Amino acid sequence: MKRILLTFLVLAFAMISCKKDDKDPVEKGDLNVIVTINGYQLSAGAEIYTNPASKQGVTDEFGSVLLTGLDAGSYEVYASLENVGSGKSVVKIKADELAEIRINIIAGIYVGLAPSINIILPGVPAEFMQGEAITFSAVIEDDKTPHAEIDVKWESNLDGILNSDSPDENGNVSFSTASLSRGLHKITLTATDSEGYTSTATVNVSTLAPGAVTLLQPVKNEGTVILTWTEYQQSDFLKYEVYRSQSNYSGENFELISTLTDKNQTTFTDLTPPLEFQVRYYVRVTNTDDNSRNSNIEVVDSPSGYIFNFQASDMLKHPTQPYIYLVNQGGQKLIKFDYINMQVVTETTLQGNIGYCDIGDNGFGVEIYAPSSDGWIYVYSADDLRQTTSISTGLSTKSVVINGLGHVIASVLPSPWWEQPVRTYMRSTGINIDGNGDFDGDRLRMIPGKNEIISISTSVSPIDMEYFKLTDNGMFEMHQDDPYHGDYPLNPNIFRISPSGEYSITSNSGAVYYANSSMEYKGQLQHGTLKFSDFAFSDDGSVIYAATSNRKSIQIGYYPSLIRDNEILTRGFPVFILRDGNKIISLSKSNENAVNTGIEIISLP
Repeated sequence: MKRILLTFLVLAFAMISCKKDDKDPVEKGDLNVIVTINGYQLSAGAEIYTNPASKQGVTDEFGSVLLTGLDAGSYEVYASLENVGSGKSVVKIKADELAEIRINIIAGIYVGLAPSINIILPGVPAEFMQGEAITFSAVIEDDKTPHAEIDVKWESNLDGILNSDSPDENGNVSFSTASLSRGLHKITLTATDSEGYTSTATVNVSTLAPGAVTLLQPVKNEGTVILTWTEYQQSDFLKYEVYRSQSNYSGENFELISTLTDKNQTTFTDLTPPLEFQVRYYVRVTNTDDNSRNSNIEVVDSPSGYIFNFQASDMLKHPTQPYIYLVNQGGQKLIKFDYINMQVVTETTLQGNIGYCDIGDNGFGVEIYAPSSDGWIYVYSADDLRQTTSISTGLSTKSVVINGLGHVIASVLPSPWWEQPVRTYMRSTGINIDGNGDFDGDRLRMIPGKNEIISISTSVSPIDMEYFKLTDNGMFEMHQDDPYHGDYPLNPNIFRISPSGEYSITSNSGAVYYANSSMEYKGQLQHGTLKFSDFAFSDDGSVIYAATSNRKSIQIGYYPSLIRDNEILTRGFPVFILRDGNKIISLSKSNENAVNTGIEIISLP
């Protein structure tokens, strides 16, 4: 009986053992994940994790990572790239097989199960002196795990774990330390939620930098910017460098504008700040180990003076007071500007498309005469821009000048065009006095000190020049066409007559002609590859100040030699220039294609 019972127990144990050994093992497979940005650019450094939780990994330089030994089944797979975005896909893992999926990261989109990390401090570049207190802070969020239950670890690749405090109720975590060793630290912040999902974020911190200097509030002074900063306190000083943003307050494009090697010299004046609405400055200090540190950045509004968001089609100067008048064709405005105090005094709305204007006293005080395409010449007081009168020409009017004798001379567009395209009017009554001319729409210029006019055509090719002489009662006494008919350069938009009344100068090549009935061509102001945009003169016309459209400069030349031997560098590319005593008033562009313009006041040598 005992033998039978023993046999039975052995058989039963064998059956149990066989049943246990026959149990199937857990089926596992592998997964290769390829991560891209924008659908094609391989993404290195992306964190990969799954739902349900399994393995985590980080993509290599080829944008891929292999997760091995995953339990067979279906997974959501997430990819997250710090400061870029995230993406996800789904996959089914089969036993003993390698699956592969592609995940495209979408910039600015963050989805997934792992905690999100946003490092706030230190800011970049994180440059400190050894022993200086450094504050670290971040915001950590998780969809499911309460903030207090998220495990946090700040770690240096040189000094090990720095802090492991949990976030507060709002997800904020921070600490300060002054004990980082000297060197270049890679600080990694790791956050792990209650389900085991982990995220990391990094910031590079240097403790090799010099001590800090602070840039104080810059001071604007007559088109310059005065910078002052605190003195460097350590003994390893090498140099200060002053940097300025190259364009309007955007981006990170800075240029070095000065280097100072005297530790005690803590001020610098930027004599040529750019014509921008805003610029930024900072000071970099470098020590004898050739390590550098930047100061704070200071922003300066309109550093070089007043900036307009348009390019004027005409600029006039008050004959005795420090005002200029700008025609804003697109904005339909006439603007009075005080160039001493750099401020707009007043403005008025214009009517129609305004042509070439004139300013002066024609017996009714200083007024501005604005010809319009609507068939009127509008007259404004130079004091307050109040409209004082208007003169009807009945035709689109291109240009107007006054002779100071109560006469208004206008260039109109009649049909047919040869029907007296240049006409004279009484300022007091608006009555048409006389007419003459060969071409409609000429640009008119009065010859200073004379009742005579030089004009350049705008409507015919080749461009032509004309001469007119008036009687004291506004009648045309003489009219003469130039003998060249386009043989030499002419440009109605670049056209001035010297204060002496001896010569005119025109075009971007500086072509000079006698300002009389002969209109004899005298040559060109030396220019090489330079292109002129406008001209001003000394009182007697012997010195020519030539603005350049392809160089930030005003060239200095002489009449009658037409030799150019000096230049004045400007902040911008001059569009219009006018002289006031020993200064040039320039309406300039910050670059050749800019729309914004600014006023520069330039001292003459």
